[in-house]
Amino acid sequence: MKASQAQVFEDRRWSSHGQGMVWRHRVALEMVTEDPVLDIGGGDGFFLSLLQQHKGFRRLYLLDISPVAVEKARQKGLDAHVTDITKPLPYPDNYFAAACALDVLEHLYDPLPTLTEMARVARQIVLVVPNFHYWKDRVRMIFGKVPFQCKPARGHVYWFNYAVLQEMISKAGLEVDANDFNGPGRLGKLGKWLACRFPSLFADSFAVRLRKS
Repeated sequence: MKASQAQVFEDRRWSSHGQGMVWRHRVALEMVTEDPVLDIGGGDGFFLSLLQQHKGFRRLYLLDISPVAVEKARQKGLDAHVTDITKPLPYPDNYFAAACALDVLEHLYDPLPTLTEMARVARQIVLVVPNFHYWKDRVRMIFGKVPFQCKPARGHVYWFNYAVLQEMISKAGLEVDANDFNGPGRLGKLGKWLACRFPSLFADSFAVRLRKS
């Protein structure tokens, strides 16, 4: 998706609805330990507002391609700017304690340059990405159905499994400091164990906190 196409897509999405608390927000709240924080592709600022409410953080910054989303974030009192996150980020080296991209990198044709820029401007990086090889999506493909994560309304153009994510982390000169996997909720502790033991099959999303190698 070209920048102009992505902006139209995201403007339409943010005009129709906002965000609610889901797993990516809960796990990222645990992984982000200090500010200042930069939220890449942060939409309407929901996650940064959670950091304000739950951790008392005040130095919070947001970049998003959608003017609609950025205006909603500004209405929450956040330092938000319309930016093409595939370009160099407008901040000096190591300006942030943490940079986050929560369900964002899968919307980019080439996420590596953005991840590399995040590593330049922040000491820690927190990522959440969906797993495109989740068992339910494999079953859907067997029966000739479009996997959930690949439906056009999702806007996803880069497909992650855990091996793909690990390779990208290595190419960016980063290493995993902490990780978490969202397993089948109905299976309780068994689902969590399966997600941790076989993440590319039983985790529907991956969360990692990264540090520079």
